[in-house]
Amino acid sequence: MQLNEKLKKFHIILGSGSPRRKEIFSILGFDFEIKTFPTEENYPEDLDKKQVSEFIAVEKAAAFKEMLENQKNSIVITADTTVVLENEILGKPNGRNGAIEMLKKLSGKKHTVCTGVCIKNHSKEVTFSAYSDVWFRELSDEEITFYVDNFKPFDKAGSYAVQEWIGAAAIARIEGSYYNVVGLPSQKLYMELEKFIDGLK
Repeated sequence: MQLNEKLKKFHIILGSGSPRRKEIFSILGFDFEIKTFPTEENYPEDLDKKQVSEFIAVEKAAAFKEMLENQKNSIVITADTTVVLENEILGKPNGRNGAIEMLKKLSGKKHTVCTGVCIKNHSKEVTFSAYSDVWFRELSDEEITFYVDNFKPFDKAGSYAVQEWIGAAAIARIEGSYYNVVGLPSQKLYMELEKFIDGLK
């Protein structure tokens, strides 16, 4: 039985307010509800930077524990995406100047987009991460200012969205999942979700 048919027996919850993740769920054909709980996105100082996104995804899923105990037919999927440049996490920028400075750091360099995902129901939890390496060509100050002023990427890790102008005009190469750079490793999620459901008793 195909995954979308198997999912009809469950109440699928996307534990994210991201419009990009919502769109990816829709592309996959999932029937789902969006629900979020506020969570502190803190992590241990000594944690490997490429593991931070998975740690936070688990924290986000933990907020659903009581709800899942009462809704045993529900499965929640949470995710977090970070941009790691030379062992530094570039989160969401602090306004216009922060976005400009962040893109100057990324210009001409390779960075890694890390997305951690947690799939959880009342009795089971599975986590995984996906990594995509992204190369920016050298960007001029004028190009960076143009992008920031026209697209206002202030809610995006690393101050950019690959599906916007900057992805088309400035990203030279991607190794790994494109959709992971958008915000969710769709192919890996699809396979892990199918294994999760097949493993339920």
